[in-house]
Amino acid sequence: MMSAATDFLLQLGQLTNNSVNSLTTSFANLPKSDYLDGAFRLRRFSHFTYAAGKLSELPVKAFSQTGDINTFQGDVAREYPSIEAEVVASDAFCEMFKNFKKMTELTDDKPIEVHQMRILGAKGSLTEAAPEGVHQDGFDYLGVFVIERKNIQGGEICVHPEKEQAPIFKHAFDSGEFVILNDKRFWHSAQNLEAVNDDLAYMDVFVLTA
Repeated sequence: MMSAATDFLLQLGQLTNNSVNSLTTSFANLPKSDYLDGAFRLRRFSHFTYAAGKLSELPVKAFSQTGDINTFQGDVAREYPSIEAEVVASDAFCEMFKNFKKMTELTDDKPIEVHQMRILGAKGSLTEAAPEGVHQDGFDYLGVFVIERKNIQGGEICVHPEKEQAPIFKHAFDSGEFVILNDKRFWHSAQNLEAVNDDLAYMDVFVLTA
């Protein structure tokens, strides 16, 4: 049950510069996959509990959403490599969970899933940062932590009061900025993005759900 304090949760925050710098390099190690978004959304996936300032990694599992929640690639058990041990052991990684748990008031035993993703941009063509469109993820809480934007335009994250309504919030998150929201109360999406030149272009994101 969500408490009254988090019933209409929508909060913004900022990771420390040290955390952002610590997490940036690990995204270069993300692999492609054979799933529908695998060529342009590189990903690792793990899940944890967070208590007393420490993470406990839970056994490896596939990630799955029902087709009514994810109309793009629902009803598919997607298996991704786990987030690298060096990242998991870092203070920077723990800082995300500390913020997420504080803002959502989660209990210590509540599992928190985390996706580490790089969304690639290309010059002269648009990449769907959220091919699901305006959607919910099927959880109580969602946190989007944008670690870095590189050589892109677009990719703004939007929060909607209802699926068919215009966003009440829209922002090009960067450099450790994050939003945490009530996934049962709000809907979210992301604008298409495009490379501004021929160099490597991407948006690096951690997505936490519980």
